[in-house]
Amino acid sequence: MGIARYEEAQVYTLGFTTSAYGDTVTTKTLKFQSKAEVKEVKNDVRITEKYRVYAGVINLTFNYTPYTRDMYDNQNLYSIVWRGHDWRIDSAMESNDRMKVTFLCYHNDPSTQV
Repeated sequence: MGIARYEEAQVYTLGFTTSAYGDTVTTKTLKFQSKAEVKEVKNDVRITEKYRVYAGVINLTFNYTPYTRDMYDNQNLYSIVWRGHDWRIDSAMESNDRMKVTFLCYHNDPSTQV
């Protein structure tokens, strides 16, 4: 079991619109800032024949509030910024006593040539 720590995280709501050219445009609006318990950080690099793909997985635990309940119910409408990277919610786990909510988040960096 790794060491858990509390770090600053910003939670954004996501809005999806279509541009005049038919492209999907994602807008982010700051919902709230908080300190999340950060644990189980995993960074990964996959190297194919031509490219390197960087990815990360993390568990962020927040106290249970009306905002985090909405995040739990509508995971696709939220993004979390931690350490300057945009993390998307993959899944959420509510504690049995409804004191905390843990979000499993992922982050993909653009692929780069080898």
